[in-house]
Amino acid sequence: MPAGGTVIRLAEPRDALACAALTIQDDRECGASIEPGFLDRYAQAWLADQDRVTFVAVAADGRPLGLVTAAVVTKLPSSRRPRSRWLHVSLLFVTPDARGAGLGTQLIEALRQWAAAHDVSRIQLHAAPQARGLYERAGFTAPSAGLMEWRTDTT
Repeated sequence: MPAGGTVIRLAEPRDALACAALTIQDDRECGASIEPGFLDRYAQAWLADQDRVTFVAVAADGRPLGLVTAAVVTKLPSSRRPRSRWLHVSLLFVTPDARGAGLGTQLIEALRQWAAAHDVSRIQLHAAPQARGLYERAGFTAPSAGLMEWRTDTT
């Protein structure tokens, strides 16, 4: 459980390696094996991605405790609808020792506040079954039955 002094803030370039390390922790928890050089590859890709917003939770001693990262998607305007923007959350992760202290909720709230201030109409995500309660408490609902998707992979 994190001690007082934990800060939730918008990630900066100096946080690239911390974001990569948190992503590796999540990948390991999900059973993935980490390829050599992944830390640097992820950090470089994260730095290059200009259409992403990331918040980090940082302990008073500087240790990263969690993050939420989302891609900003912009729909072009048409004569039938105005231009719109939304966020697609790709990862919400809190380190095991910091879970249960409300950091996931705080990270989602920081993202919601950012969305409200940046003309973002919605936040979407794919929730793991064990995380659904967190998202439901934060006001997320299931999308309509009309949502469809095509994937190149068949798995």
